[in-house]
Amino acid sequence: MKSLWLFFLFAGWSLIVSAQNTIGLPQIINYSKSDFQGGAQTWDIKQDSRGMMYFANNEGMLTYDGSHWKVYPLPNRTIVSVLAIADNDRIYAGGQGEIGYFAPGPNGNLVYTSLKGEVPASQDKFADIWRIEIYKESVFFQASDRLFEYRNNSIKVYPNDWLYLKKAGNKLYAQDKLNGLLLFNNHEWQPVATGEKMDNVLISGIIEMGADSLLINTQLNGMYLLHHDSIIKKQPPFT
Repeated sequence: MKSLWLFFLFAGWSLIVSAQNTIGLPQIINYSKSDFQGGAQTWDIKQDSRGMMYFANNEGMLTYDGSHWKVYPLPNRTIVSVLAIADNDRIYAGGQGEIGYFAPGPNGNLVYTSLKGEVPASQDKFADIWRIEIYKESVFFQASDRLFEYRNNSIKVYPNDWLYLKKAGNKLYAQDKLNGLLLFNNHEWQPVATGEKMDNVLISGIIEMGADSLLINTQLNGMYLLHHDSIIKKQPPFT
C-alpha cells in the first residue's frame, strides 16, 4: 500500500511539473564545446555597446554575435582569465604572463595588441592576471604580486602582495597583504582608514553606498562599512 501511495505521489508531481506554464520564461540555450570551439573553463563574460558577447576562456577570447562563435587566442597560447571593455569598445585582456587589448583592424576583424613589451624588463615575468579596472585615463591589471597601470602608452608597475582590485563609484580601491585597503589618489596608493586596515581578511566585494560610504564584503569575516576614514564591522541583520 505504501509503495502504491508513493507511486501516485510521484506521478502527480510529474503531472504538475509538466503542466507548468512556461509563457514569459526566458529561453535557455546550452552551447557545448563543439559549438564554440573553446576550452572547458570560462573565467569572465562581458558585453559591449553593440550587444556582442565576449568570454575569457582557456583557449583565448571567444566572441558571440548571436549567430556565430569565434576564438581569438593570445600570442603565448595561454588562458584569458579576465576582460574589461572601455567606452570606445576596446577590449582589454589579461592572461598568464600576458596583458593587452583587442581592437578592430583595417578589415574590421579584431586584432590583439600586446602591452607586455611596455613592461620594464625587471617586471615582465608574472603569472595570471585576475582583475582589470579602467579608471579615468588608466587601465589597471592585477596580478598577485604586482599591479600594472597602463597610461599614455606606457606602463607603471606597483610591486606588492595584491589581493583585490575594484572601482567603486568614481574611486579605485585595492587591498594588499601588508597595508590593507588602499585608495588610488594623486597617482599613488594611500590608506583609506586611520584605524582598522583590513590587512587580515580577504575582501571579495566592494560597492558604493551613498556619496561617502562603502560596503565591503569578505570571504570569511562578514561585512564592513567604510564611512569617511573609519572601517566598522557590520553585525547581522545588515541594514
